Amino acid sequence: MKFLSGIGLILLFIAVLCVTGCTSQSQAPEVTPAITTAPPVPVTMIPTTASTLVPTTSKIPATTPPVIVTTTVPPKADATDVSTIPFVRYSDNDFSLEYPPAWNVTRSTYTPYYCTNTLETDSSTYRLCYKNETQLIGPFNFYEEGNVQKQKRVVTFTSADGRIKLVSFTADFFDGLDGKVMLRPTNEWSQKQFEMNYPDLTGYAPNYMGNYRFITTGNMVTAFYDVTMTRSTGYYPITYTKETVVTTRHVYSFAWVTDGENFTRYQNLKEYMLSSITVKDA
Repeated sequence: MKFLSGIGLILLFIAVLCVTGCTSQSQAPEVTPAITTAPPVPVTMIPTTASTLVPTTSKIPATTPPVIVTTTVPPKADATDVSTIPFVRYSDNDFSLEYPPAWNVTRSTYTPYYCTNTLETDSSTYRLCYKNETQLIGPFNFYEEGNVQKQKRVVTFTSADGRIKLVSFTADFFDGLDGKVMLRPTNEWSQKQFEMNYPDLTGYAPNYMGNYRFITTGNMVTAFYDVTMTRSTGYYPITYTKETVVTTRHVYSFAWVTDGENFTRYQNLKEYMLSSITVKDA
C-alpha cells in the first residue's frame, strides 16, 4: 500500500502541474469579420428635351452649303427729282459745278491737228473731220484757231448708268488777247457751231436746233442752244444742250449729252447742273 500510495502521489503531482501550467492545443474559434455597407448614393435625374436627344442608331445628315446665285445688276439711273440727290461740288482752276455723287469724273487734254472735210465724189458723202472726237468727247470746236492756245482741257462727268454725260472743253486765249476777243452770239452763230461738227448738214441746222438763249453779264457772254436729231441720221450725239461762255481770258464750252430717250426725262437735272456752273474768271 505504501508503494501504491507513492505512485498515486506522483500521479497527483503531475495532474496538478498540468492543471496549472499546461496549455490546451485545441483550435481557436473562427471569427467572422464585420461587413460595413456604404449608404446608397442619390442619383440626380437631368431632364432632357427634344433638342438634346440624339438617337444613337441614326446618322446626322451632312449640312449642304446654300447655293448663292450672283447676278450683275445695272446701276440705277439718276433720279429725276433733283431734291433727292445729295449733290457734291467739283472745282478746279477753270470752273466749278455740282453733280450727283454716283457720277464718274475724268480729266484729260486735247491738242487739235490740221484737217479739212473732203467731199467724196464717188459717193457724194463727206469725209468728216474730227468725227471720232465729236463722238468720244463731245460736240466742240476741234479745229485749229488763231486766237486760242492749242491745248484744251477736258473734264467729263458721266452718270452711273452711262446714259448721260456733261463735258467741259476749255481753251485759253493767247497772251495779249485778254479782253480783246468778244462774242456776239446769234441764232446764225449757233447754227455755224453746229455745222462745224456736222458739215454735211449745212443748211439744215434750223431743222435740228432750238431753245436759243443768250445772256450777257459783266465781262461774260453765255450762249445756249439745244440739238435734237433722230437715230436714223446715224450721228452721235443726237441730242444735247450746248453752253458756250466767253470771258476775257477763256472760252468755256459745256455739253449736256444724252441719248434721245432721256433728253426730256432728265430736263430738271440738266438745268440744275448747268445752272450750278461757275467760271473762275467771270
